[in-house]
Amino acid sequence: MALQPKLKPEGDERWMYVARRHWIALLERAAIPLLVGAVAAIIFVVRGLTLQPDFLGNRPPLLDLLSLLLILLGLAMLVIVAYTYFDWQNDFLILSNKRVILEDRTLFLRYDYETILLERVQNVNLRQRGLQKLLGYGNVTVQAAGSTAPIVFTRARRPAEIQQQVMKEVNREKREQEKRRLDAVAQRRLNPQAPPIPVPKVPVEEGLKSSTHGLESLLPLRPMFLNGTTIVWHRHWIVLLRRLLWPLLLFALWLVVLVVLPKLLLLAPGTTTILLFVSLIGILGFAAWQWEDWRNDVYMLDPNRLIDLQRRPLGLSEDRKEASLGAIQNVNAISPNLLARVLGYGDVEIETAGTSGNLVFLTIAQPQQVQRVVFEYMDRHKWSQKERDWNTAIDIVESYNRVQSPPQP
Repeated sequence: MALQPKLKPEGDERWMYVARRHWIALLERAAIPLLVGAVAAIIFVVRGLTLQPDFLGNRPPLLDLLSLLLILLGLAMLVIVAYTYFDWQNDFLILSNKRVILEDRTLFLRYDYETILLERVQNVNLRQRGLQKLLGYGNVTVQAAGSTAPIVFTRARRPAEIQQQVMKEVNREKREQEKRRLDAVAQRRLNPQAPPIPVPKVPVEEGLKSSTHGLESLLPLRPMFLNGTTIVWHRHWIVLLRRLLWPLLLFALWLVVLVVLPKLLLLAPGTTTILLFVSLIGILGFAAWQWEDWRNDVYMLDPNRLIDLQRRPLGLSEDRKEASLGAIQNVNAISPNLLARVLGYGDVEIETAGTSGNLVFLTIAQPQQVQRVVFEYMDRHKWSQKERDWNTAIDIVESYNRVQSPPQP
């Protein structure tokens, strides 16, 4: 009999759909202990069938030390397989009328669950490749708006059905949310004193500084929140390190020259001093240029647009790209290699519907977090635009009523 989720609905919540992992997930985890246990059983049986009596005609005992070890090994593998089976039975992806929940129970050890409210679900992605599609399993990723981490349900049974069910509930919740917001807009038009529609805070905003001082302004490694509306990111420090590599190598070479050149007596002492001083100033200037060039490249996000601003030091050039949040089609976060994943950097690709092309935030820290924040701002922008449209529609209706029923003299 299949186990049921331990988590219970809250209040008027009800489970709409419960998904399980495919049997292939159990097979992958249990394959090694099954194989080891089978080999131990086969060796035990073969030894029992091939025991030969000694020269006195006495048969050796079947349960010798090696046989006992084989039995213990087989029992241990059986316990591991049973534990793996119950652990596999205890993993659920639960869809309720309010949220998506990943319940992961490890028998007798741990009970974890991740949850995303339906109103914050941005998209549901399905990934199936080759044999996965043939056997009917795959990975389902529920992507949330804002800084909430996505829910990833690996090796899911019937993943296309899961995707369909989740999106069905998400669309229903968003229709109801739209109705609630429309009612709130109409209520505020009838009663200007009615409370405004609350704007959800993005958790990452609360931890950002609004200004920098001292070393932090010279080395901006964290995003900033300027004017209470605009998030500013700089490129990852690995980019600065790469740009300072040549100045550092030149400085190392300068130190060698500083030691060797005076001993060679090729130039007069005064000339040597001037040459070394000028070259040091040049190396320091080169390093300062690279540092300022890194610091001048910024990516900005405000309530209406994304901005990619690339500037050269001393104001020599400026390249500015913008995209309206309403024109963004998709946002992808990419960590291109193992080093990028370890150090926490990558690229964020913003696909737009405009003719100006896509935007790419190159080598930025925490690309997945940036992706989620952009999704959250897109959601805010969408609702803000809808509320403006609703207010415009109400204005048109009021104007129509005034024209149809002019005030009596």
